[in-house]
Amino acid sequence: MYSLELRSYDIEAPIGTLDGAASVVESEDRTTTTLSSDVNFETDSAELTERAHEVLDELIEDWRSDPPTKVTITGHTDSVDDDAYNQDLSERRAEAVRVYVVAQLPELTISAQGKGESEPIAAEENEDGSVSEEGRAANRRVEIVAER
Repeated sequence: MYSLELRSYDIEAPIGTLDGAASVVESEDRTTTTLSSDVNFETDSAELTERAHEVLDELIEDWRSDPPTKVTITGHTDSVDDDAYNQDLSERRAEAVRVYVVAQLPELTISAQGKGESEPIAAEENEDGSVSEEGRAANRRVEIVAER
């Protein structure tokens, strides 16, 4: 006779939009929404695009019924410009997202920070030394962490 033991595993897999505007990873006590800067901001700008408004409006609507206890917004850039420029751009992008959300949900406490190019999630150079546009694009992002 054989015995079968079933195990359950908590798997965190990103769920994304078809146009790459955002991806979401959920766990028990936190949700991380990553906004692609290529879709949500114009190049070298901290102004939110219309698509960014749509993505953020969906997030805000979810939070109206189940508000997080803490929200942290962190801006990131690629390494194309100098450190000071990238740091400033990442801070301005994070702040733009914070201002937009707070305007609709003023009761939330939200912090915003920029990390510039200091925390890449992808290599910006291919093995042959050429530029990886995909890597650069992945590093240009704003992460919104909502804790419950």
